[in-house]
Amino acid sequence: MNEKAPAHSILSKVFFALPQKPHVLVLPLVLLLASCTTDVSEIIQAPLGDTQISPTTTMVHTPRPSGTATLIPTPFISPTPQTVVLAVPAQWADAALEALEELNDHDGSWQWQLDIHDDPVVEPMFVSAQIALVADAVGISSGERPLALVVPFTSQWESLTLAEAEQILADGSPFIAVMDWADMPATHKALKVGGLRPGAPGYPLIQSWSLVAAAGYEAAAAELAPVLRNRLIEDAVITLTAVGDVMLDRALGDAIRAGEVSYPFAEVIDLLTPADLTVGNLESALGDLGSSANKGYTFRAPSEAAEVLAQAGFDLLSLANNHALDYGPPALEQAMDLLHQQGVATVGAGANDAAAHEPYVREIHGLTLAFLAYVHVPVEVRGFDTQTWTATSDRPGMAWADPERIKVDVATALNWADLVIVLLHSGYENVSEPSPPQVSAARAAIDGGASLVIGHHTHVLQGVEFYNGGVIIYGLGNFAFEDGGPPESALLNVWLDEDGVRGMEFIPVIIENDGYPRLASENEMTTILQWIYNLTEALNQP
Repeated sequence: MNEKAPAHSILSKVFFALPQKPHVLVLPLVLLLASCTTDVSEIIQAPLGDTQISPTTTMVHTPRPSGTATLIPTPFISPTPQTVVLAVPAQWADAALEALEELNDHDGSWQWQLDIHDDPVVEPMFVSAQIALVADAVGISSGERPLALVVPFTSQWESLTLAEAEQILADGSPFIAVMDWADMPATHKALKVGGLRPGAPGYPLIQSWSLVAAAGYEAAAAELAPVLRNRLIEDAVITLTAVGDVMLDRALGDAIRAGEVSYPFAEVIDLLTPADLTVGNLESALGDLGSSANKGYTFRAPSEAAEVLAQAGFDLLSLANNHALDYGPPALEQAMDLLHQQGVATVGAGANDAAAHEPYVREIHGLTLAFLAYVHVPVEVRGFDTQTWTATSDRPGMAWADPERIKVDVATALNWADLVIVLLHSGYENVSEPSPPQVSAARAAIDGGASLVIGHHTHVLQGVEFYNGGVIIYGLGNFAFEDGGPPESALLNVWLDEDGVRGMEFIPVIIENDGYPRLASENEMTTILQWIYNLTEALNQP
């Protein structure tokens, strides 16, 4: 037989609910008290006044009939939400769906449905919908988006005046496409308008979007507008600036040792600092430890170079190259320590295999980027083999660019990153055509899921390949390097979003005899860009 629950526990449950519906609980409470038979000691812990109550005394509560009936109110039934259909252009289907799901999750006066149109013309949209999202400002404002005037990446067109751009918007052009900046494919580029790229402050070509409602649905449109606006204007874009080989020994190192710490990047610092993230390849040891390796060329930048690189705007440097271990493991460790102390991260080398293959991860504007770095260069003429510097489980070194390992590393990094970028030190020196190992490693990265590969090592510019949905920049040449090679080089700007590379541009630079980089003149720019475009077209032949 089950024991009866103590009366005080039952009462506590009743009175807990009492403030919510007291009129409903009056009669049940009376009946409950009448049926409760229990020891007084369970309810009363101390005597009341002078009354003596035996612990064995029982108290029986006899209910009295009530002359008043208990009123139970009729439950409130909310009215059925009215169905309303929103018509949107196909490009905003995802944003609209998210907005409508948010509204439907809250009890409101409207039950939202979505109607997607390939041809966003108001009249046809209203055949099946009560509210339409249209590309103008005639209704309730729902957001503004930058418009891009788009041409193939290798086009010689780079910019337009505002008047020329407005003429194209009015009359159209057989050579220039007009689209939302977010829809631009990586194989194309957005022309500058009045000297500005889409997304830059003050960019003049802006498309307004608004909600137009049929009679009687104005309130629904007003409710939707702020929720939809948050999604239309949301555009997480990361700006990445990348350069090729940076070697702060020889003349540039001498300048640093002499106290001219601003000299190496004085002419280009304004190109390096605006980006969300600036990366490069440090083509030397750094510090004052270690002894020179037995190889043709060895470089070691002074310890002060770490601060110089930080002040120039570098956030991340690859150490996966054929010079990072020029002065042995102690110098590699010192270089990493000095750079990290200045807030400059490193990737591609470390105390062992796991450290060398560990990605650098950074979250920017809600997107998580992972960087990996590898080296694959030929055996030197004098016999030195960089592959002997490959890190092992118990030996410092760098990540060798084995294609299968690259695929695994990229796939692993994608477990926690939105985008993966690979820095690749590979190719034949002073040769503009990518080498077979260089191509294999770069394509393996893209096949593994990387969005972008940025290459260096050859000391000359190489082309761009659009491969399997990704972008491969095979070679950025030198950036700050006293070398006997061609002086023409370039800095790379990339715009990244959740889908990968949205767009990119090359900023031509000239490397002076002492390795000092400067912005190219207008004529030099034209020549350098055309060279890059020619190399790119050769790489992307059908």
